[in-house]
Amino acid sequence: MILNFANVVSRYLLSTSIAFTEELTTNLFVWSCFIGAGAAAKRGAHLGFDLIVNSMPSQAKRITSALVTLLTLAMFALLFILSLDMIETQIMLKQETPALGMPEWIVSLAIPVGALFCFVRFAQAGWIAWQKGGRA
Repeated sequence: MILNFANVVSRYLLSTSIAFTEELTTNLFVWSCFIGAGAAAKRGAHLGFDLIVNSMPSQAKRITSALVTLLTLAMFALLFILSLDMIETQIMLKQETPALGMPEWIVSLAIPVGALFCFVRFAQAGWIAWQKGGRA
């Protein structure tokens, strides 16, 4: 936020922009989103449509919750695997970010790290929900 503020001030007062700030703040935003997603999963803060699930009998709630957890884990596992493939390509092609000139894979590393973090947190939440007989 400080970088964005400094860039705005620079644009208005000096009529020039600080070149790297937009790229750096975007990269930091990507990392914070993926780390934040895992933290939100731990607290059960992700959006969910539970109107139908809440009207189910307890055994159906438990099965539905387990299926949703398994599908979520499968999605994060797939995201993890595919993002590693993307990073491998970025390393092989030696891709760099335009303004900072840093390796692109450093930014992209947020995806598998975040996917792994989310996988672990959703697995924990799913296990707790299973033990409680439904939603955590």
